[in-house]
Amino acid sequence: MIEACNLLSWTDLTSLGVKVDPRPDPNVVTFQRSYLVGDGPGPLKTSAITYSQAGGLALDKFNYSLRSADGTLQETLAVAVSQPAYVPSAAGAAAAYDGVHPSITLGSVRLFSKRRDVPEPDASGEAAVVLGDTVASFDFDLKGPGNAGQLQAIAKRVMQNLQAQTRHPAGPSTIDYSSPVFPQPVAQPCPLLTPDVVTPPIGADASPLVSELPGTSVGDVVFPHETQPYNYVALECERGTGQDDELSRKALALRVTSFLSEDGAKKYVENIAGAHGGQAPAAQVGDESKIMTDTLSVKTRGVLIFRKGRFAFELQLADHDGHPNGLALGEATSALLPAGQQIAQSFRGV
Repeated sequence: MIEACNLLSWTDLTSLGVKVDPRPDPNVVTFQRSYLVGDGPGPLKTSAITYSQAGGLALDKFNYSLRSADGTLQETLAVAVSQPAYVPSAAGAAAAYDGVHPSITLGSVRLFSKRRDVPEPDASGEAAVVLGDTVASFDFDLKGPGNAGQLQAIAKRVMQNLQAQTRHPAGPSTIDYSSPVFPQPVAQPCPLLTPDVVTPPIGADASPLVSELPGTSVGDVVFPHETQPYNYVALECERGTGQDDELSRKALALRVTSFLSEDGAKKYVENIAGAHGGQAPAAQVGDESKIMTDTLSVKTRGVLIFRKGRFAFELQLADHDGHPNGLALGEATSALLPAGQQIAQSFRGV
């Protein structure tokens, strides 16, 4: 299994002088990656007719928002991988390129590029990178004053990594946030969303599909009536049923915010829960916990927020079809409290 996020990692971009837009709060634009893990019996469902497009829906995909040298331009890169094990039409899609002249060749890897009509020196388009029965869709929208000059080097790095990952597949990399402003380890939410945690709240077998939103920089927050900033790192993860369209999935979503001290995490939970109608749950989770009941915010209604040491956790049911307005207190209690207790018990710090 080839993880799309390993075809163009954050480290790869840094080595090429390309910078990801630094945003401390996770969001789908700045950096999102979806990948398949080794457990979870739930079925996968692809929307691909031939192969998954990096600019559309995909089971195995990532996208970055980039920062140009002057910090003013919006640029994007995305890669989606299709293999017959989870995209049955991938082998046929790869075979369709036999006899077609590639734009670039690197060993057995072939790249077929189709440019969009944009003024030079901007670079925008989509490429199919083919090796055996695997197709990697590579979508790019780069600006002349920004990173367009690096397109060839970026494309070749994708090809090199596809070749390497085909020989020796690796799991998704863990992002390292260590720096002078955040010298302590960061909690990772995705490993906490195991099938035994996810399956009961969603009422279906958890699939191998994981969707992750890592923050792309260290953030800082000043709480009300305070002057001291608290540095933090935030990551979000979602796991549930196996549709590539997140609006069709039913999933458990977990955000973990790591602070440098318990004091920062305490103030975070206190302020977030206090602003959104936090009520004490029927049983405590972690060191302290609340269920948020604010009906004016879909993003917080029915969210279980709890703390363990210097880490704050926010757990919610992502169910666009069944619960578009979040969960009522009773629903959150029955759906999320057992899962939250499992997560708190299994998390032993980093």
